[in-house]
Amino acid sequence: MTEDLVSILHARGQRVTPQRLVILRSLREHGGHVTAEEICRSIRDDLPGTSVPTVYATLDLLVELGLTRKLDVGVGYALYDARTDPHQHTVCRRCGRVDDLEYKLDREGLTRATEAAGFRADAAELVVAGLCADCVQAPSQ
Repeated sequence: MTEDLVSILHARGQRVTPQRLVILRSLREHGGHVTAEEICRSIRDDLPGTSVPTVYATLDLLVELGLTRKLDVGVGYALYDARTDPHQHTVCRRCGRVDDLEYKLDREGLTRATEAAGFRADAAELVVAGLCADCVQAPSQ
């Protein structure tokens, strides 16, 4: 489950550490959008004493290596997503729930529009804000 990380680290001449392997495995097993603090709690039994800064540093490395995505969906903290294929997100403005949205952006059109504006884009992501299905059904508070 972490063979890709081992290969990339070896190719870059970097160390394969237990923290890197366990953090990536935990992120992938979670299967959703998680915070660094949630990862830290989930690895506590496997790696007691691992600090939150170590988890952040490892997650930043995993983002740099293209093995995870760091999301800023406007909820006040970063979320990490092991799913790296192109996809978008919805965020509920009431409960904060973040879900994947299967929608293909017209990246070529966006690139042309940004270039016409003199901007060089290196990423594009759509975040749709509103109410999730559960909050739509729940009585207003």
